Amino acid sequence: MVNMVSSMDKEKTKECLLCEQMMTELLPRDREELGPDFYTEDERVDPKSVANSFTLYRIQGNRNKCIEKLIPQAVRWMSSENVDPVVQRQAFSFLVAVSLQHRLLLTEGNIKQCSKSVSDWMMSASLQQAPNPYSRKIFKKEQNSVVTEVDGTPSRNFFTVLNIGQYYTDDQFLNIYSFSMLYKWLHHCFTVNASTTRESDQSDTKSSSSPVHRVFDVLVSKSIDYCFRILDQCDRKPKMQCDQELQNACLLETVNVLDLVCKIDTGQISKVFQEIRRLYNRLSQDFSKSRLLLPILQFYMNHSKAVLHDPQESYKLVFHTVLARNFMDNALMFDLVMFLQQNLEALCHDTKILTIFFPNIFKILAWNPRTYLSEFQDLLPALMSPATALEILHVLLDLPCMTIALEVTDRLASKGDPLTQSDTDPTSTVEAFNHIFYRPMFHFFTRVEGGHGDTINRLSSFHKAVKDMSQHPRVIVCSQTVPVLLRVWFEVVLEEGTADLAARLLPVLLERSALLYDMPDFKTDIKRILSENVVRLFKKFPQILIDEQTEIQDFVMSVTNITDREEFFANMVWAIGEYCSSTHDSRCNTDTIKRFFDTLEPLVYEMSAMVSMGRVTCAEGHAKIISILLSSIAKLSSRCQDLIPRAVLCLSKVSQQQQQCGAQDPEIQDALVSRSQHLVNLLQVPNFAAVVLNPSPEIHTGRWHQDTTGLPAMLRGVHRIVVSDS
Repeated sequence: MVNMVSSMDKEKTKECLLCEQMMTELLPRDREELGPDFYTEDERVDPKSVANSFTLYRIQGNRNKCIEKLIPQAVRWMSSENVDPVVQRQAFSFLVAVSLQHRLLLTEGNIKQCSKSVSDWMMSASLQQAPNPYSRKIFKKEQNSVVTEVDGTPSRNFFTVLNIGQYYTDDQFLNIYSFSMLYKWLHHCFTVNASTTRESDQSDTKSSSSPVHRVFDVLVSKSIDYCFRILDQCDRKPKMQCDQELQNACLLETVNVLDLVCKIDTGQISKVFQEIRRLYNRLSQDFSKSRLLLPILQFYMNHSKAVLHDPQESYKLVFHTVLARNFMDNALMFDLVMFLQQNLEALCHDTKILTIFFPNIFKILAWNPRTYLSEFQDLLPALMSPATALEILHVLLDLPCMTIALEVTDRLASKGDPLTQSDTDPTSTVEAFNHIFYRPMFHFFTRVEGGHGDTINRLSSFHKAVKDMSQHPRVIVCSQTVPVLLRVWFEVVLEEGTADLAARLLPVLLERSALLYDMPDFKTDIKRILSENVVRLFKKFPQILIDEQTEIQDFVMSVTNITDREEFFANMVWAIGEYCSSTHDSRCNTDTIKRFFDTLEPLVYEMSAMVSMGRVTCAEGHAKIISILLSSIAKLSSRCQDLIPRAVLCLSKVSQQQQQCGAQDPEIQDALVSRSQHLVNLLQVPNFAAVVLNPSPEIHTGRWHQDTTGLPAMLRGVHRIVVSDS
């Protein structure tokens, strides 16, 4: 607002005037508002000039000094009884703003004096309603009535924001205003004074009270009394239905204030905890007020250890029952995501909520994919553990299915249509939901707890049954979030995962790379990410090639596994040729190399025949796989020289086969023939082939190329000799 007022942009005149008006409301504007006796002759300051200086200090470039000059005056306006209540409220607004932006400018004396004023405002308001300002009976003296409780009974305790009156007095307005601003004032002032407390404790260990207690002692106790009074008032059934929302808002603010007060003075935890516990027991039975459970959960998380309370049941109620029932409640879900982000470390170390109820938590994203993507990028690593990582991978890959299940469940579950049983597969999502065979699949995708996550039977059939939802806007946006989160998932696994997790992950990748919901862009993105990361997985954990030898052989020996995942298949073949070596795993002996060679050899013949006769849908993809197969066979044979004759024969036959058939692309044909002949020539010199096809790991450091005894240096020397002779 200060920037807008200072600039007075001609193109934004209305906005600038609005900001100016709001700024004017923050501070008193006329000297008459303060009373004639407020200043001495030496101290007399025109509040209007002060307000003007507040809006102009940015132009003058004298920001802090200007605010420092205003603070004592605002404190005096706030604490003086001779000042108009409107001015007092405006002064308090200004001081709260200062506590937010310039905390260090507020001295302990400033905070203590203002806190005392706030305490007085909260506890000393009148119970009598203000007279009707619009009454025309000027000669009749009206009897002021007492304000009432929300249930309509006359109030017999001190005034709070929940007392109802037709008209309010100035001190009642101050009471309402002070409670509205209480949390911000306590929070910002406590933050700056907490550091002062630590310094004081280090310099004066004999001090009986900390600076924080000295500043807030009175306000803390009065705040607790005020909050307890509100809790009692919230037990009453409101006479007017609109007051129900007021009660809920006050409960939310009250628990937040009590939580902060217990941080300021830990000696109050025991007393406050009993009231919070009573409130929780009441709210846990009323699901219409589920949002109010979150500040109570925050209170438990901050203070339950001090009273030896185990809040696990409370966590379970929110993350199990409440979340499952109210995932469509936008306000509640926003609060829940913020709660997760703010308490992520504590939830990871002190509870098992994240690792148990992560399928339920993912419903938030599945229902609001456009809203919470960045938040789930932060939450995802915390949800993952060695026990849950693979199940979370399934959840991510099936996230569009979760969105579909939530949409259909929300739309049809309440109708109670009877389940049907038919031998034919359903042709729409509605039919699938009402089918006795597919209904459990919908329940699986909307499950609450983890621990059951594997590939469900007939997943491909389910994908076909719900194909009609692929163009639903929420499903489309949800599918776009999966690649982003999947990259985060792989980063966590590759950074913190173990070889055991990698060994369990590889079969899942082999399976799920072909089991994805049929959305073209979605499938393309996911397959590309899986293909890239399976290579990274082998590079970090090459031993999984031996651990999962059977699974890998079963995968690569079947040509049908190539369809629609050429890149993934090619990377698997490359990994066999690259990491099937004793250099990477001492268990990799001659027999292991021969078994992998026996798997790849017939595959080369079969694929070469398919490509040469033009019986493939993606000639370039298959040609790339053949080229990698040829290299892998050459690499395996160079490590077990008994296989070299078979490898040379295989390479020669592929070269002849490609030369004799003219049905394919000449460019692909030339590439395969050239590749085969180069490898045959290389294998003619087995010792040379072993060095070229199995370079030292130092090749990646650059040292291998610089060493004068290395192969690159020798080749450069031979090249110079040949060139000079010619």
